[in-house]
Order: sequence, then C-alpha cells, then structure tokens
Amino acid sequence: MGHRIQGAGPALRARPNPLQTLRGRVALGSLVGVLTAASVFAFVSSNLIRSETAKATRVELDRQSVALAQLVSDRAERDAEAGREFRFFRPANLQRLVGPGSRIYFTGLGLSPGAERPNDRLPAVAAEQLSYESLAEAGVQRIDFTFPETGASAEAAAAPVRLGGETVGAILLARPPSDFEAAWADVWQRVGLASLIGVAAAVIVSLFVADRVTRPLRAMQEATRRVAGGDLATRLEPAGTQELDEVAGAFNSMVARLAERDEGARQFLMKVTHDLRTPLTAIRGHAAALSDGIVPEDQIPRSLTAIEGEAARLETMVADLLDLARLEAHRFRVDTGIVDPAEVLRDAAATLDAEAARAQVRIEQRLGHMPELETDGARVRQIVTNLLHNAVRWTPPGSTVLIEGRATRDVLIVAVCDEGPGVPPGERERIFEPFEAHEAPNGSQGTGLGLAISRELARALGGELGMEPRTGGGSRFVLRLPLRASSVAAPDEVGSLTSRVVG
Repeated sequence: MGHRIQGAGPALRARPNPLQTLRGRVALGSLVGVLTAASVFAFVSSNLIRSETAKATRVELDRQSVALAQLVSDRAERDAEAGREFRFFRPANLQRLVGPGSRIYFTGLGLSPGAERPNDRLPAVAAEQLSYESLAEAGVQRIDFTFPETGASAEAAAAPVRLGGETVGAILLARPPSDFEAAWADVWQRVGLASLIGVAAAVIVSLFVADRVTRPLRAMQEATRRVAGGDLATRLEPAGTQELDEVAGAFNSMVARLAERDEGARQFLMKVTHDLRTPLTAIRGHAAALSDGIVPEDQIPRSLTAIEGEAARLETMVADLLDLARLEAHRFRVDTGIVDPAEVLRDAAATLDAEAARAQVRIEQRLGHMPELETDGARVRQIVTNLLHNAVRWTPPGSTVLIEGRATRDVLIVAVCDEGPGVPPGERERIFEPFEAHEAPNGSQGTGLGLAISRELARALGGELGMEPRTGGGSRFVLRLPLRASSVAAPDEVGSLTSRVVG
C-alpha cells in the first residue's frame, strides 16, 4: 500500500516522539475509540444482563411459588378424595425445594396437629396486600415484603392453593435481594473478560491499520527530504488509494516542474553569460586594437562607433536584467497618475524616430479619441517603446510600422503592427518567454527580454499584452489597459515572470 521512492538512500534523522507522529496519533485515536466503545459496551451489556437476570430470577420466583401452591393443592385434593384429614407438608421438606435463604409462608389452610409449624402464617405486611381476587385472576401476585425476623427487604410472590376449584389459601415464597444479584456476580467477570479480549484485538488491528495508512505519508516525507536535498529525480509510485495517489501525482508534477526550473535556471545563466560576454568581447577587442595603435586612422571612427554600439547593447541588456530582478524580488514599483495616452504614444514613437530612419522604416500613428488614463505613464511608454523597437527590427526597409490607439468604455487599446514575416500561430505565446530571441532580417538580434518584460509590465498595470492575427501578413501586438487604476495589480502579484524565466 505504501509509496515506493525512486532515488537516493534514506537520510538519517532523529526518532520522533510516537505521540507527535501521525501514525502514533492514529493508533492512539483508534485505541481511545476502542476503549470508549468497549466501556459503553460493558456498561450497556452489564445493565442489560443485570436487568434480564433479575427479570429471569423473578420469573423463576413466580414459577416456584406457583409450583409450591400446586403441590399443596394436589395433596389437599388427594386427601379430600380419600376422606383423610389434610396433613400439610413439613416446612423443612418444602424448604429443601426452594433452597437456603428463601422463606415459605402460608395462610387459609386447616392444618393437622402433625405439622411441625402449624401456624407459619403470613406476616401482617403481606396479609394486607394479599388479594384472593388477584390470585384467582392472575394465578400469582407480587408482594412488597420484608422479613419479619430481620426487617430486611425481600422479593416475594404469592400463589393460590385451590381445593375443589376454590381458592382456600395462599403460599408466599420470599427471597432476599442477594439471590437476584448472585447470577450477575458471575456474568460481569465474563463481560469484562470479553471486553478485554475485544480491546486487545482492536489494538492490534488499529496498530496495523495505522501503519498501513501512514506508510505512504512516511514515504512522501522521505521523498520531500530528498527533494529538499537536491535530488530532483525522486518520484512516488501510486499507493492504490485515490486521495494519496492524487497527492503523489501532484508531488511528482511539482518535482518535475522543479527539475524543469532547475534546468531553466542553468540555461538562463548560460544565456546571460553568453549575451554579456559577446558585447564585452567586442568592446575589449576594439579597445585593445586602438590601444595598440593597429587600427588605421581612417578606421578609428568605425571602431569607436562599434564600441559605442556594443556598450549601448550591453546597457540595454543590463537594464532589462535589472527590471527582471526587480520583478523577481517583488520590488517593482507602479507609480500611478493621470496621463494623456495620446501624448504617451507620441513620445514613444518619437523615441524610435532615429532608429526607424536608419532602418528606412516609417512609423505611422492612428490615434482615435482617448480619455485620460490613470496609470503609470512611464511604464506604458516603456511597453510601447519595446513593441515599436521590435516592430522596426522586423519590418523590411521601405515598409511601415503602424501604432493605433483607441478606447472603449473602460479599456485603452493600443496596437503596434509591422509588415515583417509574422509569427506562426504555434509560436505566438512562446515569443513572450524570456530569452526567446531570433535574428531579425536586418541581422540584429535582441536580448529576448523585451517582450517578456513588457507582458509582465502590462499585467502589473492591470492589463494584458498579446498577439493577434493580422490580415495581409506581419505581426500585430495588442496592449489592453484599464482606464482606472483600481484594476492595477498589487505589488505581490507582480513577479510571475520569474517562474517562467527558470521554468
């Protein structure tokens, strides 16, 4: 039933207090439940058996009193038929029939002089309760009785003595209450023994069940320790229980995701190292050549221009990495204010005028009516600038980059369109992943961070950045922002980019 762990050997750890483990608490809970059930069983069964025992003893008392009365009645009938005078049984002989501790009383009988106790009649308390009508109707009558000799209470039953079909007397049989408890004294020991046996068996079963139930959890605990130690090859196999299998599946997915992030982090560092080394190598090479004087005088401006270009590229990459680090540390600030979206879009376009002119690309603006926007204007301009820069790089010379702006009731919509080769449908989400950079038709290649950071900035402002199909070819990036800052994301919500950077 337990999960098996695939991975390294178990780590050493201190033995925990059994009552602080789930296994111990499950076993303890089962034990408490069993003891409670056993106690309730013993209490209920003992009272039930005690009640039934007393009831059975009273029934036996009634039966014996009726049997005694019938015995006397039969003797009287035989003597009457034979014309003899009735001679009552000796009380000692009758006493042997009912056992020690019981007493027999009688009334209404004419006894012969041969009887040893001719006047052992009913005590007054019994005589007052005795009813011949009740005896004739029910055949037996219960009497609230006390022994006249000791004054102790007793259980008593009276039965009629009949002669010729008429009730001529009564026999009363009395027993002390201890006779009714005698049977229970034997029963409670057996009930207690049965309860103890049941508790012992239940304890064994509960310990077994607790071990079986907690075994997969112990396997998960061990697997978690291994993952925490860096063993991302650890996996849990199904245990055969739906809930635990779902947890194991989630655990395996988590570890697989961690392994992907770990690999992504290594790729991230390799990519950053490579992208930083390339401009540094170019700068160092041109600087060394200039320092050694091996660059012809007419080529010096070219080398200085190359150094300046590589430095600018390095500066852009460092700025992007800084934004990325701020997003990761949740220290990315969003300063909201009232801005004119048309002015923000025009400023962004003006920033790219020189670059567009060098690439022989024209930036066209189609700005409709747009109300004032409550947002971070600098971040909006950064997003649009990144989109325009990307569009200029991918648009062939002599073509046009179009920036459109309009507003609905609650949303500002900004679209940046180019006339480049476009992006296949299956790649439209992938291009927003960090370091997903490709060489543009003009030979340039970006850092692969611009679109990723732009999307995160859009989400930080409460909006969204995506890519939509464009009729006639090319690419169309659409930015949607709320007109009011109430929809802007909280600082802690910014930073989901990190998971995609290392995943």
